[in-house]
Amino acid sequence: MATHPNPYPVDLQTHSTRSDGTESPAELVAHAARRGIRVLALTDHDTVLGLREAQEAAHRHRVYLVPGIEFSTRHEPERDLLDINILGYGMDPDHPELQEVLRRVMESRLEQKIRQIERLQSYGIRVPVEEVLALAQGVPGRPHIAQVALRHNPERFSSLEDVFRQFLASDAPHSTYVPRGFSLQVEEVIQLVHRAGGIAVLAHPGLYHRVQDVDAAIQRMVDAGLDGIEVRYPYYRAGRRPVHGTRERETVGHFAEVARRHGLLMTGGSDYHGARKANRLGEAGLTWEEWEELAGRVGWTAMPPTPEGPGAGSGSPRRS
Repeated sequence: MATHPNPYPVDLQTHSTRSDGTESPAELVAHAARRGIRVLALTDHDTVLGLREAQEAAHRHRVYLVPGIEFSTRHEPERDLLDINILGYGMDPDHPELQEVLRRVMESRLEQKIRQIERLQSYGIRVPVEEVLALAQGVPGRPHIAQVALRHNPERFSSLEDVFRQFLASDAPHSTYVPRGFSLQVEEVIQLVHRAGGIAVLAHPGLYHRVQDVDAAIQRMVDAGLDGIEVRYPYYRAGRRPVHGTRERETVGHFAEVARRHGLLMTGGSDYHGARKANRLGEAGLTWEEWEELAGRVGWTAMPPTPEGPGAGSGSPRRS
């Protein structure tokens, strides 16, 4: 997959205030439209709560919305599966089993984050729980905790990164990490995505530094039914050398070859979070030709037909 001038017309990984982004779903879609992005996936962490708002905005702005989600999975060091995220695309967000699993995930994350806040408070850090929940508007995450901690303790922290460095990172000197009470294995996530009518894609494979053999882990996921790999991703923004290669082009090339070897779909996304990350909307994604190939292989219509002509409307992927 070659590089392409920014922005890409298709961005398949973005986040809103419904998880850990700083733009509402509607603001995110409007931003994408201004950037000239024609196909956008909203992939909030462990939630689909923002999809309805995003879809309404997509109709207004003539952006084609791909319903998505980014699933966290269970840490399994004995299987060399750590920090793995699976992107689900094209699922029915109202699928009963999906809704039930996400309800349990949200309850588990809420309990986890409250316990984490309590640990932070034990160090004398003022972090009102109600403010974290109000800020999250959905599934709370560590960035929400960091933002509230910085707001109430300016004498203690110089930045959001400083909060992570001292307390919220798993390797922080006073780490407040708490394991979740409920989480899904990678295989369970893949199967759930399929039962809800979607495709399962491995997110940013070059970022799994704690996995000893990423290619072997991908092979196990393929055996479990993995459909694709997020090949194009702004690795240089991550601030760490990616797995496989010293340059982004090398990393993208490696995982493109892995995808071809296994016959997997290839996707791409910016991992845009608004002001919370340096990633720019549309700086990674798919060319229009790559999107049409992906849609064709999956059985989606690339763009819904409209009176204005091909590519002028909005909607969500549907089987053709």
